[in-house]
Amino acid sequence: MVLALGLTTVFAATKTTTIRVEGMKCNQCSSSVAKALKATSGVQDAVISSAKGEAVITYDDEKVTEAKLREVINSTGFKVAE
Repeated sequence: MVLALGLTTVFAATKTTTIRVEGMKCNQCSSSVAKALKATSGVQDAVISSAKGEAVITYDDEKVTEAKLREVINSTGFKVAE
């Protein structure tokens, strides 16, 4: 009798997205958004630019969705631009 076991390695998909954010005027604003995003499970990195009005987020899409990232940004008092 032969028993064959196959092992499958599953890798989480790391994605990067850029989300436009309205209302950020200074570094303190971008720092607040970055802190909230980085505290979110699945977020690996968040680079926020108040000058450009954007958040560039690297995340594990097995742990967090882009919709959740948008919710987190909106919860900081700033608004995701649609």
